Amino acid sequence: MSDLRLGYPFRGMVVFAAMLALALLLMILPVSSGLAWTIAAGVVLVTLVAVVLSTLQRNRAREQSAHVLAALGATAADLPLSLRTRMPLVLVTGDSLPELFDRGGDEERLVHVGDGAIWLRINNPRDLPQVGVAVKQWRDGRAPDGVALSIAPALHASEDALTQALRVARQAVSDASRMLGMRLPGYIAIYQRLTASPTTATATATDPPWYGVSSASMLTDASKEVLLGGALKGVSLRGTQPFEAVMRAAEAQVQQAGRDPVPAARAAGLASVIGWTQRIVIGSLADRQQPAAPWDLWGIGWIDCGPASDPCSPWARDVHAHSRIMPPSMDASPEPWPLPQPLIEAMPRQRWVSPRLAAFAHAIALLACAGALAIWGAAKNNQALLTRIGADLDRFTMIPADRDTARRDALQALVADRDQIDRYARLGVPPRLSFGMYRGAALMPVLNDAIASYQAPSPLPFVVTLDSMSLFDSGKAQLRPGSTRAMVGALEMIKARPDKRILVAGHSDNVGSADSNLKLSIGRAGAVRDWLVEASGIPVTQFAIQGYGDTRPIAGNHTDAGRAKNRRVEITLVPDAPKEVPLRDASKEGS
Repeated sequence: MSDLRLGYPFRGMVVFAAMLALALLLMILPVSSGLAWTIAAGVVLVTLVAVVLSTLQRNRAREQSAHVLAALGATAADLPLSLRTRMPLVLVTGDSLPELFDRGGDEERLVHVGDGAIWLRINNPRDLPQVGVAVKQWRDGRAPDGVALSIAPALHASEDALTQALRVARQAVSDASRMLGMRLPGYIAIYQRLTASPTTATATATDPPWYGVSSASMLTDASKEVLLGGALKGVSLRGTQPFEAVMRAAEAQVQQAGRDPVPAARAAGLASVIGWTQRIVIGSLADRQQPAAPWDLWGIGWIDCGPASDPCSPWARDVHAHSRIMPPSMDASPEPWPLPQPLIEAMPRQRWVSPRLAAFAHAIALLACAGALAIWGAAKNNQALLTRIGADLDRFTMIPADRDTARRDALQALVADRDQIDRYARLGVPPRLSFGMYRGAALMPVLNDAIASYQAPSPLPFVVTLDSMSLFDSGKAQLRPGSTRAMVGALEMIKARPDKRILVAGHSDNVGSADSNLKLSIGRAGAVRDWLVEASGIPVTQFAIQGYGDTRPIAGNHTDAGRAKNRRVEITLVPDAPKEVPLRDASKEGS
């Protein structure tokens, strides 16, 4: 509830923070897509709940505080906003509020502007939380400066009834502090007739003075200020009790009054009412066994003014119980009674910042946090990009050249990386890599060099092996009639690839001399070439023949089967005539 600031654009700030969070999640932060959308849905749900609850609370607070705002507007309409926020505003609750506020008129007054403060009347202490929120709205986001509790002991039938009323007020102040998000300074004003001397409503020298203590901090601190005769007089209370200093101030007045009996009677009554206040009032408000937080007491004062007093009042019975002296009956003081202005002279001034300025500062802080997160997320994303591309480069480099399928897969990854970097260069870097963290442009030359270094392996040549025994007679190099049917498959292969060069190589077994076997293999290769040239129509310049004799056996020559395999003619289609495989026509070489 501490965030319920009626002058503060709470809903706008919630929506603004949610939009920043969604932008970071979905565009920048290094989280998986599924997790990002899950968190984004949660952010949207929380935002909607917060906006709805804030709207309901705002509307309810406006309804509950409408009469207070109307009274404030009617009474303090002439006050400018700057004075509204700088002038102390005190909520007054407790006893005898009509005597304090209804100054000579029949109409009930809720607000009194004057005496150095704006005094707001709270008839029911339970209304303090709602009224505090209304005041904060009326003052453009500044909470009340304090709560003054008016206590007239003569109006209570017993100490138990007074104690119960004090507990109600204490709980109300605790609830108001929680709703406003701050501890409200508390002030106690005791209105009790101490003497039978007449008082008037006019500000004369005979007006009863205020006695008490007030401070710019809680009364548990060492330095206090004593109130005397309506004026503040600084007194150091180190090592002494503050109420003892009050009594010394009253006794000093007795000495100054000479033979006047009123100050002496007032000092005697003041001593008894101070003791009664300590036991009954302060004890109830500071008792830590109660559920509500103890009241932060910053000032307490007593004045010889109040309702009619008789021997049945709680204070009178307390005096009789402790001194065996019964105070006489006294008439009520003339109205209006003075508001406890001297009590708030030392009131601390709140540090107040305009809600709009606070919202602007909070928006700047949110933007700064979002910017820091964006830079961090972009740095992480760029590191992930560099790591991934580096891994792709390492994988491509480590794959041996003979594993061409794996190298081609690695090459495709490099091409995709290069295309991604190129796309960023042409269309712009995405937000998740921006904010000055992008380093991908430096990888483009490295990727281009790696891609250009790839060389596809030479394709394997197409080879057709012909059995020489099915084409030639033993020791002959002329094709036998009908043997061309064995070369139909080779002819079809050559016609299907007319752009390839054709190598016709002859081989023999090791029977006979090496020279004769070499000449025989060359002759047989030439015979096959001539037939293929005639049958295919391919220029003879695209053919080459080679004789190897018995130098390249494919089986052992010690068996008939092995020698039969070695007697062969191989027709090979050579792709693109690579330089490392020179083709030479053996028919043009000497034997």
